[in-house]
Amino acid sequence: MAEKTPPIKCNPVGLNGKQTQFAAMSENTLTTRAEPKLSEVQLNLLGWLRRDKPNIFLTGRAGTGKTTLMRELLRQAGNKAAVLAPTGVAAMQAGGQTIHSFFHLPPRVITGRDIRKVRHSRVVKALETLVIDEISMVRSDMMWAIDQSLRLNRECNEPFGGVQMVVVGDLAQLPPVVQGAEAEYLENTHGGPFFFNPPAFREAGFSLVELEEVFRQTDEDFIHLLNVVREGDVRADEAERLNERVTGRSGLEASLSHVVLTATNETAFRINNARLEGLPTTPHAFNAKVEGQFDQRLFPAEEPLILKIGARVMMTRNDPQGRWVNGTLAEVEGFDEKAVRVRIDDNVWAIEPAKWERNAYAFDEASRALTKTTAGAFTQYPLRLAWAMTIHKAQGLTLDKVYLDLARRLFAHGQAYVALSRARTLEGLELSRPLTPGDIICDERIFDVKSFCDPVPQSLLQTQQ
Repeated sequence: MAEKTPPIKCNPVGLNGKQTQFAAMSENTLTTRAEPKLSEVQLNLLGWLRRDKPNIFLTGRAGTGKTTLMRELLRQAGNKAAVLAPTGVAAMQAGGQTIHSFFHLPPRVITGRDIRKVRHSRVVKALETLVIDEISMVRSDMMWAIDQSLRLNRECNEPFGGVQMVVVGDLAQLPPVVQGAEAEYLENTHGGPFFFNPPAFREAGFSLVELEEVFRQTDEDFIHLLNVVREGDVRADEAERLNERVTGRSGLEASLSHVVLTATNETAFRINNARLEGLPTTPHAFNAKVEGQFDQRLFPAEEPLILKIGARVMMTRNDPQGRWVNGTLAEVEGFDEKAVRVRIDDNVWAIEPAKWERNAYAFDEASRALTKTTAGAFTQYPLRLAWAMTIHKAQGLTLDKVYLDLARRLFAHGQAYVALSRARTLEGLELSRPLTPGDIICDERIFDVKSFCDPVPQSLLQTQQ
């Protein structure tokens, strides 16, 4: 490089042509088709969770298998467990309900007058294990409210009403949303904005379980670079390694061979629309079917979905037969009466509409346990245009070729780490411009969580040689 690359320190902030296209993108499909299996460490942890019922904060870098372990715990716990999440999208992906709807909490700062008996108190009393996904997005007032509501509705004054709490997420990726004067209120009332700040968290004796084995990437050098970005402390030589991936191509140019990740919906829409309009084929529009209560903001696919032969698309649901997973890239080959034909690698599959359901928990009299009911449903082809997408929508995906559009400065805590860690390899990563200290945004208070947690028994984290 012509100029010596400076170190990039954490920037502290408050929380305030068809054949050509297919040849270029066919290498960008996910190589893993089947659901990942649990590692020895994950099996050890699962046994401990089921046997001793500890309260834990399950965390780890991107690609360490947090979601895999969470889903297996829920499967084994059956109708004695519920999974909640702070947003409708996260709740739908986890197969559960939002925290707000489950505890009847308002969409604002939560205070004592908001804690009350809920109509479905028998559901709350039947809980043995409560899993909260995307815990990093949960603010301190909401965590306090969860504790208070469980105590009240279960008529038990133990922390979290005596329920086993398993909270899952990565503080380095998704921060809680705190605006204006809310920050001062949360600091004065709960000791800070994070889920671990309220006293109930310490009273409950949470153990910090950090998964360390990364399944998404295998190159140790790239894993190290991702770690230093995650921690917000990048040396000059490390910054130079990343900035060697700058090519000078525009996002539109790069979208021919790479998936473009951008900070804004506007940019992703513009690139996808330009690529779609550039195809000489006829557009086909597909309307979704919406039933019951399903907020338009939670639609998991476009409405209407407009596709053309030759369009690059991404699968948005796992295939039960393991032929593709959420995030697999494909190309539209044609249209049948009730299916869209797509090519994945060397195979062509007929994709039929899929149904997404918004769940709510209820009490089953016969089994005296939890059951799920459907509050609303959305039916659409499980596809979306995939020349470009926002960094937020790429959460949880693994891609072989990623172009990070840095035309605008990244503006959120953890955004750079989330974007970079979508790439499987350093060679598959391309940057629009060099990363600067202003792009590596983190809130150093996230590291305080270790002082609020107990250590996990080391024997659980050891593998047999």
